[in-house]
Amino acid sequence: MKIKITDANRQAINILLGKINGKSLAHTAHDKHIFELAELMEMRLEKFGIAKKDRAGATASSMSGSKVSSGYKYSRIVNTFQIERGASSWFLIDAQRNEVWGNASKDKLSLTPAQRDIAVSKFTAQFSVQAVVELAVAA
Repeated sequence: MKIKITDANRQAINILLGKINGKSLAHTAHDKHIFELAELMEMRLEKFGIAKKDRAGATASSMSGSKVSSGYKYSRIVNTFQIERGASSWFLIDAQRNEVWGNASKDKLSLTPAQRDIAVSKFTAQFSVQAVVELAVAA
């Protein structure tokens, strides 16, 4: 599966999620969740200083359902989904139905090694490191 995350494909994404979820609706994903994840991850890549031409290959995963109270003692049907950054857009590459207890896992961004190197170099360019000064020990 590889569906480009664009307004033209909203209906296709909802149909896919509907097939996966069946009658479950309360804690499951909708197209809105997929689009929000793509937008959030694009902002994170921007924040890391990764140029648009270098963003292809990044992946992100998420789970629908968010948090529930600690007193919630039942399992629930949620969706896990994964998106991948192409040359210019994000693509939905996986969506699954899962049964979980408790809270949903947090959104996770996964960078390629080259993207990691770019992000680390941009971050470390913001500061310098002081030289280590050894203290004389009085005996």
